[in-house]
Amino acid sequence: MFRTLALIVPLVLLLPVEGIPGAAPAGAQSPDAATQEALAVLEVAAERYLALDGFCARFEQEVQNDILGQNRQSRGELCQLRSDRFEMRFTDPEGDRVVADGRHLWLYFPSTDAGQVFRSALGEGGERFDLHREFLADPGDRYRPTLDGREEVAGRMTHVLTLVPTAPSPYVRARIWVDEEDALVRRIEITEDEGFTRVLDLRDLELNPGVSPERFVFEPPRGVQIIER
Repeated sequence: MFRTLALIVPLVLLLPVEGIPGAAPAGAQSPDAATQEALAVLEVAAERYLALDGFCARFEQEVQNDILGQNRQSRGELCQLRSDRFEMRFTDPEGDRVVADGRHLWLYFPSTDAGQVFRSALGEGGERFDLHREFLADPGDRYRPTLDGREEVAGRMTHVLTLVPTAPSPYVRARIWVDEEDALVRRIEITEDEGFTRVLDLRDLELNPGVSPERFVFEPPRGVQIIER
């Protein structure tokens, strides 16, 4: 399951690579210098993210299964309120939902099985469901980041970073595209150890939206079986 569904960082000017203090000249970076540049981008994003209360965005997701040669696309809207309220509402396939209500994570995919919904605890001891912490918290300790250059995403120029976990993780590596001008994450790509590659594009990002808490409540339809995980 796509554990990290999305991430966002707040609106802020992000220094271009050549403007990061201590950065090596283009074409002359050592591996250590490339890592330090990547950390500089991530640390700015992480610091600014702390000012966010939440966000909403349109998303497009593509899941590639290299083993079976399959490719599945979906789209919809997602919203998150810090730090344990999250909803991913699909319009294609219509009716599918992923909801974190503060206590449980609900996975309901009637497009493939309308008769059951999966429910799991978010964690004991107040553990928070915060998607951004997957990539922005303690980047130098939890994974090895590198800055791969610049790339345009939906008309926006972004920094491209590769993150390789340094501890056991559900993914082999991840890549994120951070907007050079406003520091919003425009795309995330996750390569899992089971042959899956998941790409999530974010559009029309709205920061600190006035979203009702009722949006993050999931009531299983009548007759749907709850499967505890």
